[in-house]
Amino acid sequence: MKYILNNLILILTLVSTKAIACNCAIPKSLKAIQDHEFENSECIFIGEIIKIDSENNSFEIKVIESFNGDEIGKTYSGIYDKYCGPIIDEKGKWLIYGNLNSENLIKINTCGLTRSLKNPENNISATIPPEPLAPNETGSKAKFAKQRVEWKIRAKSNLEKEIIDLRKRIK
Repeated sequence: MKYILNNLILILTLVSTKAIACNCAIPKSLKAIQDHEFENSECIFIGEIIKIDSENNSFEIKVIESFNGDEIGKTYSGIYDKYCGPIIDEKGKWLIYGNLNSENLIKINTCGLTRSLKNPENNISATIPPEPLAPNETGSKAKFAKQRVEWKIRAKSNLEKEIIDLRKRIK
């Protein structure tokens, strides 16, 4: 009886864990996911996050530059998926990709390219971080630190190129 109960608990745990698991496909290229985001987003703009409510996975943002008709200066309320991200977790300027839901809230695209202009490397859909050193690895910590710096520079450069591309698309 104990064996059956333990198996039942294990199965229920696996089923409930799977229910909140993300299925973010690995894109063929950053350009492919950028094209997908552009084609499947009602709202694409750079905005200033002015309020964050992490308990409710919500935020307020003011449009600074629009790439598809959002009114400059307009303030939107928005929501994000805390499990699948991207997660709005800091104030400042962000590149936003999303869609308006039935309550007129911007819903950030799950597994999408929304990211902070200050820390674009925090969105792993947009950039793949370097592999961390294994706990028993004798490799150089300096080498890993250098790879992290290069990764952050690459993420920033990719974001800058993406914004240039968005500006070209609207002309």
